[in-house]
Amino acid sequence: MDRPPSRRDLLRYFTALFGGLGLGGAVYPFIRALEPPRDILRAGVMEVDIKDLKEGEVKTVLWRGQPVFILRRTEEMIEKTMRIDPSTLKDPATPAERALRQDIFVSIGICTHLGCIPRFKPEGVEGTDQPGFYCPCHGGKYDSLGRRLDGPPPENLHLLPYRFVDTWRLIIGEETFGGYNENIRVITRLPGMKG
Repeated sequence: MDRPPSRRDLLRYFTALFGGLGLGGAVYPFIRALEPPRDILRAGVMEVDIKDLKEGEVKTVLWRGQPVFILRRTEEMIEKTMRIDPSTLKDPATPAERALRQDIFVSIGICTHLGCIPRFKPEGVEGTDQPGFYCPCHGGKYDSLGRRLDGPPPENLHLLPYRFVDTWRLIIGEETFGGYNENIRVITRLPGMKG
């Protein structure tokens, strides 16, 4: 038969409750100290003005210590990348999966082979009919959407979160962006991405 809790039982319950609250209150500051400070997170967000970027030119900016390519693609570049069948690529991706706007391509400017910085080749990457990026260190070839065409790189140039503020200004990074997951090659699956 159930009996009402005694005074001793109530004291035990309240002692356990207040002890748990005290422990939680003591541990909380330590957990908060492990999170990056807000000013560090805000430093990972930058606005870039691209109104002076001419068609066929690439602008390189530094974001979180890494070079970022911003390419204003020409009609010819857009047309040539549309002719590539994504299923023929080692790291398949459609143009829509690589850029928020057809005329602007944004990516981390580091070759996915050994971390060199590729050069922009508007006249065409050696051995291809595609304008794009070429890594002279080991022969990595990418089209104007950063898709791997040939050479030792295992995958496409890596993407990063960005969004357009207006036609000629974009925000690179997100304050809440904690890092990359296993897929940083397709824009629609990139964490933190806003269209």
